[in-house]
This record gives sequence, C-alpha cells and structure tokens, in this order.
Amino acid sequence: MTTRRIFLSDIHMGDDRSVAKNPYPYCWFYDQTGSGGRPAMLESFLKDYCVSDKTVSEIVILGDLFDEWVCPAGFNPTAPGSSQQTENIANAKQNQGVIKQLETLAKEERLKYVTGNHDMLTDNAIMQKLFPGIKFFSGFDGHGVYHTSDGIWAEHGHWYGLFNAPYPVSKGSGLAQSILPLGFFITRILAEETLKTGKSTSLLEVVAEWAGLIHSRVAQARLSTKMTYSESYDLSQTVLEGLFDAFVKNHAQGQPGAVMNGYGGVPKVVDWSAVKDRYGRIFSEWSGTHPDNVDPWEAIESDYGHLHSAAGKLFSKHEEARIVIFGHTHEYECTSLLGPKPTMPPDEHWMPSDTSPVYANAGAWINETPNCTFVETEFNPGTRYHVVRVREWKDVGGKYGAEKIDFCPDQWVCV
Repeated sequence: MTTRRIFLSDIHMGDDRSVAKNPYPYCWFYDQTGSGGRPAMLESFLKDYCVSDKTVSEIVILGDLFDEWVCPAGFNPTAPGSSQQTENIANAKQNQGVIKQLETLAKEERLKYVTGNHDMLTDNAIMQKLFPGIKFFSGFDGHGVYHTSDGIWAEHGHWYGLFNAPYPVSKGSGLAQSILPLGFFITRILAEETLKTGKSTSLLEVVAEWAGLIHSRVAQARLSTKMTYSESYDLSQTVLEGLFDAFVKNHAQGQPGAVMNGYGGVPKVVDWSAVKDRYGRIFSEWSGTHPDNVDPWEAIESDYGHLHSAAGKLFSKHEEARIVIFGHTHEYECTSLLGPKPTMPPDEHWMPSDTSPVYANAGAWINETPNCTFVETEFNPGTRYHVVRVREWKDVGGKYGAEKIDFCPDQWVCV
C-alpha cells in the first residue's frame, strides 16, 4: 500500500470586502469570469481529486490559504464580524465552496495546515474551530514545519525571505512587539493602490525590482573602490532605505500610515516613518536577527526568485530530509538539486546512491498565475522509493482534471 500526499500553497482567499467594487476589488483569489473562476476550480480539485479519492492519505496546505495581508492601508485589517480575520475570510461568500471541502477533509483527519507569511498570525484555536479534526503546524514565531518519517520536509518558505520572515520582537511597545515583517506593510500599500486604481502589483514584483537595483549599486561601488564585505552590507541597507522612501512617496500618496487597530498586537495607526525605523537595519542585521539561515543576498532571492539556497541548507542540516517542498514563490518546480539523476522509475539495477534529494514547489492558485498547480508524493514502503510530481489542475474538454506539465519531469528518490 503506497502513501499518497497532496501539497497545496498560496491560494490567498480574502474577506467579503476584498471582492467588492469600491471602486476596485483588491483580492488575489475570486471569480473574475462570472463562471466560477479560481474558487470553482479549487472546489472541484478538493472535491474530485482529494475528498472523493480515499487513496489520498493527507492533504497539506503549505500556508497563505487565508490572506490577512492584502488589505488596503487605510482599512481596518480585521473586518467587522469577528476579532479573528481568519474567521472573516472563512465566512466570506466567495470562499464557501472551498471551505466546505476543507471541512470534510478535516473531519476525515486528512487535512494538515502549515502557516505562511500572509497567515502567520493564525493560531490553532481558530483553525480547530473552523476545521474540527485538522492538524495544525506553526510555532509562536510564525514558522511551521511539516515533516514525516519517510523523508519529507515541507513548509511555506517565507522563513528564508528578507521581507517576509517573521521579525524578532525588540524593546518597546506596539510595532516593536510584533513579529510582522516589512513585507506586511509593503503589501498593505500595494493593496491600497489596487483598491483605488485597479492596478495590481505583488510584493514579489517589488522585491525583484529592488534586488536588481541593490545589486547594480553594489556592483558599481565595487568597481570604483575596494569595498569590504561589511561595507557592501551597509551600502545595500542604505539603498534599501532609499527604495522604501521612494516606494512610499510613489505608492502611498495621501495615506500617512497603516491602520492596525490591534492587529498583530499593534494599536491604532502606524505611520511610515515608524515602519522605516522598525526595519531600518533589516539587511545588515539579517544574520544576527535570523541566525542559521541563508545569507542576506539569498534571503532577497528567496522572496522573489527561488528557494534553492533554502532547500540546500535544509538538506545539509537534516540528513533525514530527502524531499523538501515549499510554496511562497508562486512558481512551481520539481528538481534534483544536489546532483544529476535519471528521471525514470527505479528498477533492480538502480541503487539508492543513484538518487539525489528532490526539491519541489507547489506553485499557487491566485488569479494572476497562469497554472493552478500542486505537488503530489507517493511513497512505497516496500521499495523505500518516493515519486514526486507536480501537476496542473485545468479544464480539458469541459472537465477539470490533473495534467502533467511540460519541462517539469517527475522525480524519484530513495529514503
């Protein structure tokens, strides 16, 4: 009997306000087509591929199912109706089909949940209330990990990102006592802009642009001076501060700060200067605030490009981890990181030493991603081999089904 597991990430459901045209919707996951859209697709996937198929032993949500960040800076981040924004999102009309299927999976004790960055404040109490029977994975620091005895290590991936990793609390009150990272406030500004203009820009796009500018400035400085490693860190921080100032000026006009109203333990309104003060040394102090993590340059890349460095670090730290699965980047992937290996099923001539660890990314289900993807693993306890595959849920001839993706071959690994 093989063990099948499904991994999903980055669905980003919003509350009722987020789909209203006031003047523009700002949600990342709702019906834009009038025929059901992404919510209907996910409902059909959960119902037909997961709930109905009892050979699927576990469905693991790798964070950002509930989006508590994509909220305009001028809005109360906790919508009326509940002190828990997670509950507001679960009760939103557009999400009811998805929620119903997740309730069924939880009741059958097949649903697992790992927090991401957009839902890092979600706790076990509210998840048990919404989905009795769910298995919830998260620490007080906003970092959750799901791992198995047969070699899987799975988490959202934000722990390795400069702008999205939980930020350590410091002396003081209010914002200083919150684990919310800088990415939360950047996302609030972007949501405000989307609400007013209809223009949608993601944090991933902003970080990618900033990374290019930082690298360019540092490279230019190195050509003209004998810059030390420490000096390059300081210059990177200076450039980053300037980019944040310009970002606020260009995208938060007329909005002096972010309404918090107690969200994350932060009262009232936080102005942008306080945000800058809080994260003023985020790059240069990364190695101290986030020890035993990837380096600061890799931390930027983890937030917009790929999580290869993070996966490699996990493989080196945890010998039992043979398969690492992330979400966060919104880009699906399935690859053997640490050396070449054949993409064919094992046979009597293929020894365990022939296989390298496998990294996979579940991708996303938001409106703007072209593919709705998931990772599926299947473990054979007799042979000790896993197969790891990425599949796309799509409409083929008027009916949804799981389809193989070109240029994303299945991988096999021995545990």
